[in-house]
Amino acid sequence: MIGSHVFQESEDTLAVTLEYPRHNPHKFVEVDLCDVRAADGLRIHYDFERDGWSIEQASRFEWSGDEPIDHDWQEVAFIKAWGRERNAAR
Repeated sequence: MIGSHVFQESEDTLAVTLEYPRHNPHKFVEVDLCDVRAADGLRIHYDFERDGWSIEQASRFEWSGDEPIDHDWQEVAFIKAWGRERNAAR
């Protein structure tokens, strides 16, 4: 647990729960990949105005010493809360 965020691990899942993100300084979860295959990371946050998850990608990855980097995070996907209907066949 960090602040009011909960991390849990199971066999194949790392679960992150953002508790009350509107009242918490941490609004985003960044997911990066460290492997032989390069991939840009993702940033996820809950958009309360649209009632769903916003997924963003950066377009800039320059490292310039101690200077802050504008990663130019932009939304690439939006997933509406409760957007999936349950399949009646299951």
